[in-house]
Amino acid sequence: MRGRGSRYAYSRRSRYARRRGFAVVTMVACFLLVGFLLVDLLGSEGDIQRGVRIGDVDVGGMSKDEARGAVERNASETFEEISFGTGPDAVSMNAEDLGVRVNTDAAANEAYAVGRGGLFEKIGSYFGTTQVDLEAGYDREAAQATVDRIAGDFNREPKDATFTVADSGDVVVQEAKNGRMLDEQATLANLEGALQNMSGRVPLAEGPAPEPEITTAEIQKSKPEQVIGEYQTDFRWDSNPNRKENMKLAAGAVDNTVVKPGEVFSFNELAAELDYKEAKTFSNGGVGIDNGGGLCQVSSTLYMAAQYAGLEIVEREPHYAVLPYIKPGFDATVWFGDEYGNGAIDVRFKNTTEAPILIREWVDDEGFLNAQILGQPTGKKVQMTTEKIFEDTTRGIRWDTYKKVTENGEVTYDDMIHTYTYSYNPPPPEDGPHYDTSAPRVAGWDDPGNTTGWAEVPE
Repeated sequence: MRGRGSRYAYSRRSRYARRRGFAVVTMVACFLLVGFLLVDLLGSEGDIQRGVRIGDVDVGGMSKDEARGAVERNASETFEEISFGTGPDAVSMNAEDLGVRVNTDAAANEAYAVGRGGLFEKIGSYFGTTQVDLEAGYDREAAQATVDRIAGDFNREPKDATFTVADSGDVVVQEAKNGRMLDEQATLANLEGALQNMSGRVPLAEGPAPEPEITTAEIQKSKPEQVIGEYQTDFRWDSNPNRKENMKLAAGAVDNTVVKPGEVFSFNELAAELDYKEAKTFSNGGVGIDNGGGLCQVSSTLYMAAQYAGLEIVEREPHYAVLPYIKPGFDATVWFGDEYGNGAIDVRFKNTTEAPILIREWVDDEGFLNAQILGQPTGKKVQMTTEKIFEDTTRGIRWDTYKKVTENGEVTYDDMIHTYTYSYNPPPPEDGPHYDTSAPRVAGWDDPGNTTGWAEVPE
């Protein structure tokens, strides 16, 4: 009968024997694996090692010539067409137009050299994956010209926030939008990367987005909420429908114009290129018929709205004679001059407020031409008066025009702004419709003295 010690010794010998058996099996397996690898490596001595890729082509087990041919075929298919960008911005180019060239010889030689530095390098390359970059070149001038053309369509100027007036009379803010700019150098770098990776797709690189000068938040704070100046004249004295159509054209060109702080508005810039009809005009020392009859009524009405808005008048010229639709001293003539602009007479005024202004002008169905300037409250109230100094058939008719400006209750200006002697013509009849013309003040300001209509004038 065996004791406990004998059984313990036997158990230790059994476990030892098993471990030796496992070790022997493991060593045999390793020798077999190494032998297999050696046979495989030595058998493929003239071929590229396994796990080697050129671009996206697996060239493991190929000869250099086979690898070169495989890469050339792949490159031919891949680079048949080069696509810049995706979606609606995509632009496709022929690889030949870009002068694309692929150096398959250098890539095949580099792939062949992998794993030929010794046994351990061979074994390492056998179990791993080696990526060989494909050297691909292109015509830089052709590529730059292509990217320039793409940029021309891709780039977009930023859009300033602005506002307009809906048919309901509400001021509607149109939001600002960032622009878009192609990063041309980064796009060319993407072209190089795509060619190296055997890809015919080139991502477009977008640079920093150009930002608008006027943001939506700024417009929300500065949008026009009040009529700061307005004026109205009638056209019932002339039954010619062409005159009304001309006024509609010119007023429509002016309507909804936004003028930023510091900018100068020009009537001629907006109204000069329209196709006007023949109507009565006051020019050349008399009354005649010419294309554009009615334009001076549009410019005069707007000029007075700008005066009542307290804006700086940059350019204004009176007519040669007293007009039937506006009081002397309140008129402002326009003339587009010749085809080169010579002799042009314009109405221009500057936005001297701290916020954008919106100009509105329209012809209504009651026989009136209306002009309004909307903006942020300025605290200004303007009173315009004009006084006849003399009337003589030889000397003409002289009128002096005065302006009084009150800012936040304090008079800041009160003086004559211009004097002018009109050519003598029989004045408009006293029972003419211009006597009924209303010319509103700054919103809510009563005008008991009728300082803007055809009031009685001193002899």
